[in-house]
Amino acid sequence: MLLLGFALATVSSLTLNVGYLLQHVGGSAAPAADVRRPIATVRGLLRSPLWALGVGTDIVGSVMHIGALAVAPLSLVQAFSAGGLALVVPASARVARSPLHQAERLAVAVIVVALAALAISPQTVSRAPAAAGPPLLFLAVVLAAAGALAATRGSRRGAALALIAGILYGLSDAATKGFTDAAAHGVLGAVLSPWPPVIVALCAVAFFALQRGLQLGAAATVIVLMTAATNVIAVTAGVALFAESLGGQPEIAWLHLLAMLAIAAASWRLVAVQVRIGERRRKPVPYRGAVGTAELPA
Repeated sequence: MLLLGFALATVSSLTLNVGYLLQHVGGSAAPAADVRRPIATVRGLLRSPLWALGVGTDIVGSVMHIGALAVAPLSLVQAFSAGGLALVVPASARVARSPLHQAERLAVAVIVVALAALAISPQTVSRAPAAAGPPLLFLAVVLAAAGALAATRGSRRGAALALIAGILYGLSDAATKGFTDAAAHGVLGAVLSPWPPVIVALCAVAFFALQRGLQLGAAATVIVLMTAATNVIAVTAGVALFAESLGGQPEIAWLHLLAMLAIAAASWRLVAVQVRIGERRRKPVPYRGAVGTAELPA
């Protein structure tokens, strides 16, 4: 079952990231996403078939991600989810005809090797919090950080919104893990628990933050920042709230910790790929079959 969770996490990450890219392309010409006008925002975005396809793709990816959380520890699921970047970024660069540099290819290789290291003697124990105090304190601290980021303006606004979306999605992943643990003891009790409304509220705000971030920033930069924030919050919640261990033995725990840090560092390195792609998209390029040049759409 553990291997199934790893497989679901990796495939769901690939599916989700493809969906985010489709939403970026489809929603770039839509009115500005505004959480204060949810109906008008969604209506404007739905006018783009490509954006709607991206949302459908993300729904499929989310279902697989929930399945992964149901059978594997939260911290390991998030680490394997980050591995999807090793597939998405090279594909994005290839589509944009912007080959990866040597350091970027090395970053992809680091992610692949780190994922292999995480598969060595993984710890399978995960326990739901026994009391409400620690989760509420964790929620308050993380939401305060998101609130501070919300004050960011100017050229860094898109990156700040990506981080906010990632923080909220990380919290929703932790809440989803709590829901799946509760469901193991009775589906009705889990449905009637506070987990579902918490998950819906977190995902709703994260959705609008992500959509506006995708409109303001380069697609993969936003995706990588969001994924990184999601992983940090979810892994921290897995260890601090669900008593998850990074390994049954000290040497394995250190190996897994180093692997997670390597994935985080390599993911940040891959941000440079989309920065370059974003610059390329803004330059006029020759269009075969026509006279002169054509501007690539932003």
